[in-house]
Amino acid sequence: MSAARTPKSAATPEGRAGFLERIWERIKAHKVVQWTLAYLAVAYTLLHGAEMLANSLTWPHAALRVFALLLILGVPVVITLSWYHGTYARQRVSATEVMIVAILLAVGGALVWRDTTTRHAAGQAAAAQAPAAAPQASAASIAVLPFADLSPAGDQGYFSDGVTEEILNVLAHVSGLKVASRTSSFQFRNAGVGIPEIARKLGVRNILEGSVRKAGDTVRITAQLVDAVTDKHLWSQDFDRPLTTANLFGIQDEIAADIVERLAATIGPAASVGKPTLPQAGTASVDVYDLYLRGHALFLARTRPNLSEAARLLRQAVEQDPKFARAWESLAAVFAISQFWGLTEEQDYQRAAIQAADEALRLDPGLALAQAVRGLAQANMIALGQPGSWEAALAGLNDALTRDPQNATVYMWRGGSYFNLGYPDRARPDFQRCLDLDPAYELCRRNLALLELYFGHTDAALRLYETGMARGYVNADVYFGPAAAARGDRLGVLGILLQQYRARPQLLQALYRALTDPNFGPAERREAVPLLDSARDDPEAAIGGYWLLKSYDRMLGVVTDSPVVIWARTDPEWLGSPARKSLMQRWRMAEYWRAHGFPPQCKPLGSTDFVCP
Repeated sequence: MSAARTPKSAATPEGRAGFLERIWERIKAHKVVQWTLAYLAVAYTLLHGAEMLANSLTWPHAALRVFALLLILGVPVVITLSWYHGTYARQRVSATEVMIVAILLAVGGALVWRDTTTRHAAGQAAAAQAPAAAPQASAASIAVLPFADLSPAGDQGYFSDGVTEEILNVLAHVSGLKVASRTSSFQFRNAGVGIPEIARKLGVRNILEGSVRKAGDTVRITAQLVDAVTDKHLWSQDFDRPLTTANLFGIQDEIAADIVERLAATIGPAASVGKPTLPQAGTASVDVYDLYLRGHALFLARTRPNLSEAARLLRQAVEQDPKFARAWESLAAVFAISQFWGLTEEQDYQRAAIQAADEALRLDPGLALAQAVRGLAQANMIALGQPGSWEAALAGLNDALTRDPQNATVYMWRGGSYFNLGYPDRARPDFQRCLDLDPAYELCRRNLALLELYFGHTDAALRLYETGMARGYVNADVYFGPAAAARGDRLGVLGILLQQYRARPQLLQALYRALTDPNFGPAERREAVPLLDSARDDPEAAIGGYWLLKSYDRMLGVVTDSPVVIWARTDPEWLGSPARKSLMQRWRMAEYWRAHGFPPQCKPLGSTDFVCP
C-alpha cells in the first residue's frame, strides 16, 4: 500500500513558487499591467493639460497639487479594479472589492487633506514669522569708497585715502544725511563687488567713488556720484589744481557741496539736507600735510611698528608746523595707546598724550578726538598705577561725544570704561552704537562679545565672536576657550588658542590640555606656568594664559589697558580668589562705586570693604 500524499505547504520553497506562479498568471489573465500602463498614460495627459490650463487661467498652485495627488491615488484604485474586472474575470462587484477601493479612497483623501491643510498652516505661520522686506535705503544716504591712487609710481595710497577720509568726514556732519563709516566703506577696496551690491550691504542709496592722481606740483581728483538702485551716474567732475593744501581742501569743499546739492535736489527741498560744515586745512605746507596723512594712516592700521613710525611722522609734522592742530590730535592718540602695544620710546606716554591733546585743543577747541584722548589717558593712568580719575576719564569721553556724536571710536572707549567698571547695561549700548555707526568696526564687536560672555549670554557671545572671525578679524581672546570646551567643541578650543599661541607650540599644547583633558592636574599646571613667563611681552597672551592655568597671582604683575577678565564667570575658583579682588582694588573700582553706585553684581561690606560674588 502506497504512502498517503502529503500536500505541499505554502511555507516550503515549492509552495512559495507555486503561489507566486498563480499570482502572476492571475495578473496576466486580468491584464493588470496593461490597465496600469494605460491609466498612467491618461493621467500624464490629464496632468499636462491641467498644468497648461492653470498657467493660462492663473489657477492657484494648490488646485494643481490636489489634482496631481488625486491622479496618484488613482493608481492603486485602477490596479484593484483590473484585478477584479480584467478580461477574463467575473463582472459582478464583490464586497471585498468595494471594501478595498473604499479603504484606498479614504486613505488617499486623508493624505490629500493633511497635505493641503498642513501646507496652508505652514504658509500662514511662515507669513506671520517672516520679517518685513528690508526697506529701500533712503535717498539721503551715501557711502564714500576709497579713491583709487593713480599716481605714476602708485605710492600715494595714503594720500588718496586721506582725501577720501576728508570728504567722508565733511559729509558725515551734514544734517539729515546718513553716511556709511570709513571702516565699512574701506572694506570694499579692491573687493571686485559691483556698486549695487556694495550699496545693499552698506544700506545706502548712493555711492561716491573716484581717483586721485598726484604728480609733481599738480593733483587731479576725479569724483562721481552713482545711484545704486538705477546704477546711473548722478554727477561727475574732474578737478585739476596746483598742489597746495588750500586747493586740496577747496576741491573737497566743492565735492561735498555739489553732492549735498545733488542729493537735496533728488530727495526734495534743499532744507531737508543741511549744508556741510567744511574743515580747514590747518597747515599751509603740503609737506606737513603729507606727513600728517601718512602718520594718521599708520595710526588707523595700528601695529607696534606702525605706531612707532606714526609717532615719528607726526612729531615731524608738529615740529615743522607747531600750529597744525590735527597733527597734534593724532599724535596724542598715538601716544595714548602705544605703551599697551609694547612701545617704550617715551618716558611717560600718558603725560605726553595729555600734553599733545591740550595743545591740539588750544589751537582748535572743537576737536573731539583730542578731548577723548584726555579721557582715555586718565583711565590708562589708573591701569599703570599712576594718579588718574574715573570721573575725569568719563567726563572727557562724554565731552568728546558732545562735540562729535558720530565718532564710533569714542563710543568704544567709553563703553570700555563702563565695562571695566562692571556696568554691562551702560557698556552694551555704547558698543552697539559703535557698531551701528560702523558695522565693520571689529574691535567693537570683540568687546561686545566679551561683555556678553562674561555676563552670561554665551550664545550671543559666541555668535559675535564667530562673526568677527568670519570677517577676518583675529580675535586673540583665550577667554572664549572655556565656553567652547563646555560645548565639547575641541576644534573650536584649538582654533581660539592658535590665534594667541601659534608661535609657542609647547604652551599651546599645555593650554589645550588644560581646557580639554580632565586629567590635566595641578602639577601639570605648575609645570606649564614658566612657559607663560616668557610671553609677558604680550600682556593679553600672558594674562589670559595665567587665568586658564589658574595662576592668578601672576596676573597681578601684568600691565594691561583693560581689566575685564575680572568679570569672567566661568571659573568659580577665580570668582573667589584674592587676586581678583586685588585687581579690583588696583583699578580703584570701589572708590568709584561708593561715589556713583555699585554695579548689580557687587555690593558694599561696611564702609571700607566690598564683595563681588
